[in-house]
Amino acid sequence: MSARILVIDDEAAIRSAMRMILEYEGHEVLEAASGPEGLQVAQTESPDLVFLDIKMPGMDGLEVLTRLRAMSETLPVVIISAHGSAASALEAGRLGAYRFIEKPLSKDYVIDAVREGLELASLRHENRALRSALEVRHEIVGDSPAIRAVLDQVRRAAPSSATVLILGESGVGKELVARAIHRGSHRARERFIQVNCAAIPEDLIESELFGHERGAFTGATERQIGKFEMADRGTIFLDEVGDMSPKTQAKVLRVLQEGEVERLGSSRTIKVDVRVIA
Repeated sequence: MSARILVIDDEAAIRSAMRMILEYEGHEVLEAASGPEGLQVAQTESPDLVFLDIKMPGMDGLEVLTRLRAMSETLPVVIISAHGSAASALEAGRLGAYRFIEKPLSKDYVIDAVREGLELASLRHENRALRSALEVRHEIVGDSPAIRAVLDQVRRAAPSSATVLILGESGVGKELVARAIHRGSHRARERFIQVNCAAIPEDLIESELFGHERGAFTGATERQIGKFEMADRGTIFLDEVGDMSPKTQAKVLRVLQEGEVERLGSSRTIKVDVRVIA
């Protein structure tokens, strides 16, 4: 099973060696040379597993580990270090790392750590999905045939990545159903982004959804990431989608069909993996 793996280490030689090992095994590799850079990459790229050096200048590995755990309770983290000690290993374990390996790194140890980490992540996701299913049952209150039918549809829709259209009058709880579908899916640990299309002026909605580059239009003084990029690997809920103009709907259709967005003022295509609920 291929995965997106982040290597945080201030030594370029270690990052290069890890890249060779992991890419040979079919994984996508992300790199960061410092703690702050690693946290930024983890926030924007949502890796499946992290290899983290414990001794780095500035922000050390234990502080980075603490912040990674605050971002995601299920993200597997492997601590790597040339300065291994029982105290460091115990502290890393207490903070949430599941494995501690010493440099020089063994190829077999790295491969085993990835295999075990991905298995652990899978178990954590399954556990979270079960908890989410219980939460859904408590959040959507009622035991009428209609409510039971809705819950059944939520349970059947959640595991897939299919686009979902929720129909209903204003105030009946469409957002609640959308969140329930997200929480019961394999994307549950990723972001749920809600956009009220009716509340955004027509001349701003494309920028809100797809983002823009600096100077793309009057007043665009900074680059802005769009909601679809923010929801990458997660779910976006487009409330009142019928209020969008045909032009904007055509751009949303491209996301659904191709999984691609372009920020306003840019010709660069950005791939996104996002589930759309509307």
